[in-house]
Amino acid sequence: MEELRSTDFLDQEIEEEAKKRAATLLKTADEQCALIQSQIPERLENARKEKEKFYADKEAKFKRDLDSSLALEKSRFLVSYISSSVISAVGTYLSGLDTAKRISLYADMLASKENLVKDKKFNMKIYGLEEADVRKGLEGKYGIKILECTKTDFVHSGEEDIEGLDLHEGIILEDENRLFKCRLTIEQLVSSLQDKNNRELAVALFGGRLPE
Repeated sequence: MEELRSTDFLDQEIEEEAKKRAATLLKTADEQCALIQSQIPERLENARKEKEKFYADKEAKFKRDLDSSLALEKSRFLVSYISSSVISAVGTYLSGLDTAKRISLYADMLASKENLVKDKKFNMKIYGLEEADVRKGLEGKYGIKILECTKTDFVHSGEEDIEGLDLHEGIILEDENRLFKCRLTIEQLVSSLQDKNNRELAVALFGGRLPE
């Protein structure tokens, strides 16, 4: 009987100790829950501020990128517009000249190569021009002797289209030994004028003040 009582007493002590520990754990848990709950408003506010900053930074970056992109596109458009306007104006001017004058301008492109072409014989291809006019212009100005003449068109001339230039004509010379080839075309002439005098032409075209 004494042993049974001792066992009951021990069980009772264990149960009471377990209850005490459980109560302590529950109290600690309640305290932690209360602490967490008390921190929730602050955590939510911090999270809100972080999100606001995150999206504000993204919005600011997007605006910077957009402003930069718009400025670049504006610059590109302006350069393209000025270039196209200059080419169109030059093309209009050249179109207003008579054929003989334009051929004379093409022939002048040989000025720096006179020692290579004078008194030599060439075969030629032409497009947008008449053979008689070209022979008269080249043979009379630089003493170039033309052997054969072949007509072609702009598409097969090997020249590249220039935006703003509507007139297409030119002369392609090749010496009889096929050692020298020269393109005397309106496309080459306009490109050369643009490369050398683009700003001067643009300023003249826009009345001394380039568009902004």
